[in-house]
Amino acid sequence: MSIVLVTVEQPKHAFMLVEWLKNVRFVQDVTIDIDKPANGNAEAVQEALNAIQSKRLFSDIVDPVAYQRRLRDEWS
Repeated sequence: MSIVLVTVEQPKHAFMLVEWLKNVRFVQDVTIDIDKPANGNAEAVQEALNAIQSKRLFSDIVDPVAYQRRLRDEWS
C-alpha cells in the first residue's frame, strides 16, 4: 500500500480533490484534514529572498553572457 499526501491552499479545492479521488477505482480511502498547519518552508524561503533583495547582488556584472561563459569554462 502507498500513501500520497497532497496540500492545497483552499478548503474548497481540497473537497473537490477528495470527491474526484473517491471516484478513482484503485483508491481505497480518502482522508481530509482541514486547517492543519502546513509544514513547508515557504516562509523561510521568502525571508531569505527578502534578506538578499536589498543587497544588489551581481550588480558588478556588465555582460551576463560573458560572465556565464567564464563560469562554465572548465579549462581556464
